[in-house]
Order: sequence, then structure tokens, then C-alpha cells
Amino acid sequence: MVNTMNWIIAKASRLGRKRKGSVFVEYLLLLTLVGIGVIAGLAAVRGALISELFDLADAIKGIECP
Repeated sequence: MVNTMNWIIAKASRLGRKRKGSVFVEYLLLLTLVGIGVIAGLAAVRGALISELFDLADAIKGIECP
């Protein structure tokens, strides 16, 4: 009976460690996806900002002073 209880306790302990590891992996995957999304979003914002600055430069260049 004692052997069986020790076996059950050992299995439960291993299951708990595996579960903690799987939660860590899930958080790591979530963080990776969020990071990729942030990088893609910043690249899009950078492109739009550069375009707007070029438009502003052309508008300033087009101003004629008498």
C-alpha cells in the first residue's frame, strides 16, 4: 500500500511539473506572436510616417515667397 501511495505521489508531482512547463510554453508562444505583431505594426507606421514627411517636404518646397 505504501508503495502504491509513493507511486501516486510521484506521478502527481511529475504531472504538476509538466503542467507548469506547458503553461510557460503557452505564454512564450503568446509573447512571440505579440512581438511579431508589434514589429509588423511599427514597420507599417514607419512607412506611413516617412510618406507623410515627404509630402510635407514637397508642400514646404512648393511655397513661393514674393
